[in-house]
Amino acid sequence: GISPEDWAGEPAALAAGIAAHVAAQKAAGRTVVVYAGSHGEPNALDVLLDAAAALRHEAFAFVLVGDGHEKARLAQRVTAESLAQVRLFEPVPKAQIRALLALADIAYIGWKRQPLYRFGISPNKLMDYMMAGVPVLHSVEAGNDPVAEAGCGLTVAPESADAVVQGLRALAATPLAERRAMGARGHEFVLAHHSYPVLAQRFIEAVS
Repeated sequence: GISPEDWAGEPAALAAGIAAHVAAQKAAGRTVVVYAGSHGEPNALDVLLDAAAALRHEAFAFVLVGDGHEKARLAQRVTAESLAQVRLFEPVPKAQIRALLALADIAYIGWKRQPLYRFGISPNKLMDYMMAGVPVLHSVEAGNDPVAEAGCGLTVAPESADAVVQGLRALAATPLAERRAMGARGHEFVLAHHSYPVLAQRFIEAVS
């Protein structure tokens, strides 16, 4: 969920290195795809790098911000495969995530195919993406799908680079006005269903 007070007022300034990189990508006419979160095995980031490799000659830039036990290996992949359109950055304070997501054209989140997810998923990073009003590409197979429920992006199959490629192309080709409308729907959905005051009230009602 999200704390509404964390999203009040002006966001903290984004780290200069990331901000400059994203600005340069936008100036070059590239669609900026942001992943912000843990770089671990459950996050299936190899699929995103596979998609980036397939899109190396198209106008996309991939910005991955965060840390985790898979990050060093992923960085080696980026170097070894000359994925020049992919940049990995160190984690930023939570207060800067708003500024980071404000620069994104598409926010990405992916999962592995796991039986456990039949019970549903609710990752904090997805709630942040939606609260920021960014269109989301969601690579998942689960018992629920907040992106589909909110109509705030596209959902594609997990563990499929081809599906991610097609999803990214589709979102990049979507008119800006419609992408903004997607983002607005995500924002409204999170406030209505995934803010902590709403979740707390539902919890109280459930246990009373």
